[in-house]
Amino acid sequence: MKEKIKIVVVGNCQARPLAKILESLNPRIDVTTTAIVHLLKNENFEEYQPAFDEADLIVSQLVFDSYPCEFVRTSVLKERYGKKVLSIVNLYFTGYTPDWFYIRIPGKGPLKGPMGDYHNRTIFDAWQSGKSISEASSRILSEEYNQKYVSEPSHSLDLLREREEIVDVKITDVIDKYQTKKRLFFTFNHPSMFLIRRYAKRILAAANISEKWKLFPARDREALDQFVPLANPATGLPDGDFTTFKGVEYFFKDDFVAIRNKRKEYNASELVSCFYDIYETLDSTLNLSGKGN
Repeated sequence: MKEKIKIVVVGNCQARPLAKILESLNPRIDVTTTAIVHLLKNENFEEYQPAFDEADLIVSQLVFDSYPCEFVRTSVLKERYGKKVLSIVNLYFTGYTPDWFYIRIPGKGPLKGPMGDYHNRTIFDAWQSGKSISEASSRILSEEYNQKYVSEPSHSLDLLREREEIVDVKITDVIDKYQTKKRLFFTFNHPSMFLIRRYAKRILAAANISEKWKLFPARDREALDQFVPLANPATGLPDGDFTTFKGVEYFFKDDFVAIRNKRKEYNASELVSCFYDIYETLDSTLNLSGKGN
């Protein structure tokens, strides 16, 4: 039996599904570890060093020199391991969901809700300005109201192209080709397995590693689709098979919000009602309205 091709993947939440797909493309590939950068500190290096040292290939999402964990910085990896490091971009595209964002509370982290850490700017602004649930619901589904986002797909793709200029393996042309044909991103930082598979193929080609199917191509089960807002109606991008906002159940806990790993789908009115409930319940302690207490 031929020796295994040892690969290490360094990155964010996209690293594990990428590792899974890389292994499915060639039975000789063994992803020996996935280094999830936001979970790591400098003192973790000794734990990961053997896998890095023994790897035939290190696939690393671009990590800048300002990142606090030094050993996963792309420049450090390239200096230490040379040509066996292939840099890639973090797949990030706001074209489908330009109106979604995080609300970070100092000392508490991201404010959660029916869509996990994600909040809708249109809903939040409508609540702050005293609009009704009905009006906010109409706004998030209105192509006319959302015209300010019409250029977001091209703008976001341009930004990704700029970041892509300094990595080894490109992918924006695939996003450009397929973005209007299928749902490539569920949220701005959660791509579909179709896109991750396309990137994995390019990574192997760049590393001169052949694809060798066992019998049939693997069927990918989506790994990053826990939260799926409907695509913004002004962008012209597809929803795929989704007709509701796909999220989870939430509950109030210790003057904050927690979520259950129990999936739940919401229509526009139900989603707005949930967010209004959260903002109104917590406004007195978090001052979400910005009006003081």
